[in-house]
This record gives sequence, C-alpha cells and structure tokens, in this order.
Amino acid sequence: MKTLLIILITAFTIVCSIQAQENGSTMEYNNTEREIPLKDFKPNKPINRSLIPQVAHAYLYNKVVSISFEEVMPAVTIKITKESTSETIYSQEYISPAALSVNLTMQDSGTYYIEIVSDTISLEGEFML
Repeated sequence: MKTLLIILITAFTIVCSIQAQENGSTMEYNNTEREIPLKDFKPNKPINRSLIPQVAHAYLYNKVVSISFEEVMPAVTIKITKESTSETIYSQEYISPAALSVNLTMQDSGTYYIEIVSDTISLEGEFML
C-alpha cells in the first residue's frame, strides 16, 4: 500500500513539473524578440533569385515591431495590415531610415502582415501578436 502511494505521489509531482515547464516556456516565448521572416514580392513581376543579402530585417518584441535597414534607401513605406479584417492599421513613409519601431500595443491579438516597399525593394512578412 505504501509503495502504491509513493508511486502515485511521484507521478503527480512529475506531471505537475512538466506542466509548469510548458507554461513557463510559453511565457518566455511571448517575451523574447522574434524575427519576422520577410520575403521578396513584386506584384505582376517575375521573382528574381539572387545571392544579394536582404536589405531589411524586422523583429517583434512585446507588440513592438522593429525594422532595421542594412543600406540607406531614399524613401521607404511601411504598411501593417490585420489579416482578419484586411484593415490597414499602420502606414507611414520614411525618408532615409536606418532603423524604426512601430508600437502595436493597442492592437488585438491575431495575425498581421507587414509590407516594406521602396524603389528598389518590396518585402512582406507575416507575424502573430
């Protein structure tokens, strides 16, 4: 009887420990900086393959999207759209940006799309808030 009780207590402790680790990893994931994968898109144009490194990178951290540029571009337009409503929640043109941030703390959770467009690049990405 004592052996059965010890086995049950040990199993219960292990299950609780595993659940606590899973919950902790979810919380940690939400509070870490995540890269938003950007891919090249050009409407109505063929896709060019190149070894040239990507000129812009986007990251998400605590509902703030940060964008950094590897090279100076004269003008860049950033547009963020909510997937469920197709509503543009942010659209702004920047002149010669090196880096910029867009605060989305007032937005609901869900899937969003980002577009980064200039004369020389057209990048898009998808991310979850």
